[in-house]
Amino acid sequence: MLNLPPKDPRAFLANFRFGGLLIALIVVIFLLNGIFVVSPSEEAGTRWMGGTPMTSTPLTTGVHFRVPFFETVDRLQTSRSVYTLNGLDVYTNDNQKVTIDVSLIYQIPTSAVMNLLYHVGRAGSVDVESTILPVVRDRALAAFAQYNTLTISDQRAQITAQMRKDISEALQRLFGVNVIDVQLVGIHYSPVFDQSIEEAVRAKNLAVQAENTVAQKRFEGEQKTVTAHAEATAAVERANGEAQATVLQAQAQAKAIETVGDALKNNPEYTRFYGLQHWNGILPQVVGAGSIPMIDLNKGQEATK
Repeated sequence: MLNLPPKDPRAFLANFRFGGLLIALIVVIFLLNGIFVVSPSEEAGTRWMGGTPMTSTPLTTGVHFRVPFFETVDRLQTSRSVYTLNGLDVYTNDNQKVTIDVSLIYQIPTSAVMNLLYHVGRAGSVDVESTILPVVRDRALAAFAQYNTLTISDQRAQITAQMRKDISEALQRLFGVNVIDVQLVGIHYSPVFDQSIEEAVRAKNLAVQAENTVAQKRFEGEQKTVTAHAEATAAVERANGEAQATVLQAQAQAKAIETVGDALKNNPEYTRFYGLQHWNGILPQVVGAGSIPMIDLNKGQEATK
C-alpha cells in the first residue's frame, strides 16, 4: 500500500483563485463584446457571423446586446450629412468643358436604413457615398447640358435649382434618401475659354475706345463747324454793318453836298463865307488861268460885320 503525501491546502487555494480569475476575465470579455451603444446620430443592424441580418428593423439610440464574436454590428449615420464632390467635369450645350464643385446635404430616414445597409452595395455603410456619387454626377451633367457656357454665371440659380430637383427625386426614388439642399459651390472654366473671354473683353474695350474717339472727333468737328458758322455769321453781320455805315455816310455826304450846292446857287454871298470857313490862311503862290478868284477879305469882314 502506497503512502501518498498529504495535499497542501495552499496549492489548492492557489489553483482555485487562478481558475476564478480566468472565469471572471472570460465573463468580462463576453459582457464587453455583448453590449454596444447606438448614438443619437446613427442607427444600426446586426448580422450573424457577417452574413445573415439578425434585425428586421433598425436599432435606435440606446444600449443593445449581441452574441459576442458571432454577431457583427453595422452602423449608419442618420443625422444630416454633407457630401462634397469636387472637380466634376461637365459639358454645356455648346460643347465646352466646365469643372464644378457640388455640395450635397442629405439625411437618411429610418425607413431607408436596412435597405442601404444590406440591399445596396456591400453590407454595411462602407460605400454609401460611392452609391450616391453616380447619381449626383449624372444629374449634374444633365443640368449643365441645357445651358450655354456664356450664360452659366447669369443662370447659376436656375442651374442649381434644376440640379436640386433632379438629384432629390433620383435619390429618393432609388435609395429613399432625403436631400435637404444642393449647392453649386464652384464653377471653373477651361483655360482656353478664359483666354477667349479675356480677348473678347479686350476687343470690346478697344471697340468702345474707338467709338469714344470717333464721338470725340465728331464733337470736335461739330464744334469747329459751329464756331466757323458763328464767325462767318459775325463777319457777314460786320460787313453788312460796315456797308450800311458806308451807305449812310455816302448819303450824308451827298445830302451835305446837295445842301451846300443849293446854298451856293441861292446865295452868292455864301460863296465867300464858305471859302473863309475852309481857308487855311495861306495865300496861293501862283494863280493861273481858270483858278479860284482871289477872295476879298474886306468884303468878307464887312459881310461878317
